[in-house]
Amino acid sequence: MPFRFRKRTRLFPGFNLNWSKNGLSSISIGTPGATVNIPLARQGGARTTIGLPGTGLSWTEESTGKRSVRDRQQAQRLAPQTTSTESIITEVMTTISGPESVGDSIWRQGLVQRVIDYDDTPRNVREAALLIRSPEAAELHMRRAKGQAATRKAALDVIRAVQTVLAFTHSQGWSVQGDG
Repeated sequence: MPFRFRKRTRLFPGFNLNWSKNGLSSISIGTPGATVNIPLARQGGARTTIGLPGTGLSWTEESTGKRSVRDRQQAQRLAPQTTSTESIITEVMTTISGPESVGDSIWRQGLVQRVIDYDDTPRNVREAALLIRSPEAAELHMRRAKGQAATRKAALDVIRAVQTVLAFTHSQGWSVQGDG
């Protein structure tokens, strides 16, 4: 189990700053028994919790957060009519690993492994290459997701990883633009 870092700074009663390893993550407003947590680091909605202190009984509701227009458009392009996680996975895998596809060409040419092995590969590009080191690894990433929304997010991760690796290999001159 990975370690998590969490720290709470009380500015004054009823107003707390919540910190994570990446910095300020959220603001909590309220007292024990009635709290609203407003995230800053992620694009989620506010979480309201009402409970009876000391009993373990509580009720939590999370409002939907605003997503960027780009994220909504990518999600719509990815799966405009999907009804199941299996159809999301099938559509993405067909797109990236079908015959004459971009993904097929980067695996066929060995570009993903070349990115992983190259000493001066930027960290984000290396992580993207490790995510998609093979078509099976890309599919496994999506299958590990729990639920349709998580599968869509994992599918977007895979597509972005393919785009990142492809852009890096083109910038290095390792592949031909028209191939794939």
